[in-house]
This record gives sequence, structure tokens and C-alpha cells, in this order.
Amino acid sequence: MTDNEVQFRKKRETGEVIADSFRFLKQERKPLSKLFAVYILPFIIIYGILQVYVQMKVTGKVDLNNPEMIISNLGPIYGNILIVSLFGLFVQSLLGGTYYTYIEYYIKKGKGNFELSEITPLFFSNGLWALGANLLLFAVVMAGLILFIVPGIYFANTFSIVVMILIFEKKGIGNAFTRSWMLVNSQWWNTLLINLAGIIMVYIVSFVLSIPSMIAGVSSTILSLQETGAVQYPQWYWVLTGLSVIVSALFWIIPYTLLAFQYFNLDERTKPTPSTTNSGGE
Repeated sequence: MTDNEVQFRKKRETGEVIADSFRFLKQERKPLSKLFAVYILPFIIIYGILQVYVQMKVTGKVDLNNPEMIISNLGPIYGNILIVSLFGLFVQSLLGGTYYTYIEYYIKKGKGNFELSEITPLFFSNGLWALGANLLLFAVVMAGLILFIVPGIYFANTFSIVVMILIFEKKGIGNAFTRSWMLVNSQWWNTLLINLAGIIMVYIVSFVLSIPSMIAGVSSTILSLQETGAVQYPQWYWVLTGLSVIVSALFWIIPYTLLAFQYFNLDERTKPTPSTTNSGGE
């Protein structure tokens, strides 16, 4: 291990998890930028275009002077939103699967001791595993949210490291969910704090990036409603919106990094100590 190589397998307090996550991102910014530019960014751009397309379709079907038209178009609107949401889940799964593959090889071979070409064949398969886990997690969380919201929050936090476990331990989705339940419940509130920190950071970035389009959207909405009664936006508004979606999606690397460090923190904390192992064998 080199002097500046980040050690993942280590017990950490919550503050250390956050600090070391940003240290790793800063240290590996060049290879990670290349990794995402080649393998992830094209799909995120498609996702941003789909987001803009659906928003344009939705606003095109909104006419405040014709409430019956709005009601009749609810089905297609929800259908388009569902399609974009599923594609977004695919993009996030590809991002997580690819990123965690990089971290896996970083841990196995050490900093700078492997080429991206070595791990390229694993991206698609790990992305599919991540997608399967995320679809199942999405169903579990949605069921929990329907049951008065609190169970949904509990499930989302408890199973937040499922993809990490699935890729690192390679023992199947069932084992990943079981292990996530066991590990996270050993430090449930700390994991919730880390999850909230990551999500808040992403949404702050997303909010800041969306300020120009929000200002443009409000002014355009007021003018278009006064003139036609329907919402209409200029083309540059949609360009700003698309760029905001694309950049915000890339920043999900922050919570993924936090969860990677938290996984190893929890794993190290729950391993039996040598004294416990010896006493168990006597």
C-alpha cells in the first residue's frame, strides 16, 4: 500500500467516513473522470434528454383553461414519468455497478496498479446485478412508503448497502439483503445520518444548478399564462434543465462513496475479534 492510498477496510466514526470519502474522490478524480466520461456519461445524457422530453410533453398537455384535457391526459403523463423513472434507475444502477467495480479493484490491486481496460468486461454484468437489486429495493421501499411512510424510510436505510454487498461478496441478491439488514442494524442511526448527508449534498448541488432554469421557468410561466392560458417555455430553458439533470446525476457518486466506506466500517465492526473466536473454539 502506498502512503497516500486510502484504506477502505477500517473502522471509522461518521465524520471519518465523510472525510475519507471526499479524500478518495479527490485522489482518484482523474481515473474516475475518464471512467464516467467513457462508460456512464452517454447514458446520463440520454437520461437528461428523456427527462426534458417528458417535461415538454407534460407541459404541452397542461392547459389551465381546459381542466378536462388535463384529466384525460393523466394516464399518458404517468406512463411517461414511469418510463423515465425506470431508465433513471437503470442509469443509477450502471453508475453504482461501474463505480463499485473500480473500488473493488482499487482494494484488490492497489492504487494505480490496474487499468480501466481490465475491469471493463465487469461493468455490464455488475450493472445488471445492481439493477436487479435496485428494482427489488424499489419495490420494497414503495411498499413501505404505502404503509404510512416510516417503514419505507426504514427499508431504504436498512438496505442501502445492498448493491455494495452484492458486488463485493458475490453471494447473490438474497445474501446481499440479509447481510445489509444485519450490518446496517448494527449502526442504523449512523447509516441514516450518512445517507441523509449524501442525499442532501446531491440535492443542494441540484438546487443550485437548477436556479437559472427555475428563474426562467417562473417568468416564462407568468408570461405564457397571461397570453395563452397554457404553459410555454423557451428552448434555452429546456437546455438548462437538461444540463442540470445530467450534472446532478453525476453527483450521485458522493452518496455511493459514503456508502462504500460505511459498508467496510460496518463489516469491520461486526467481525468477531480474535479473543471471541478463540473462546468460541474452546
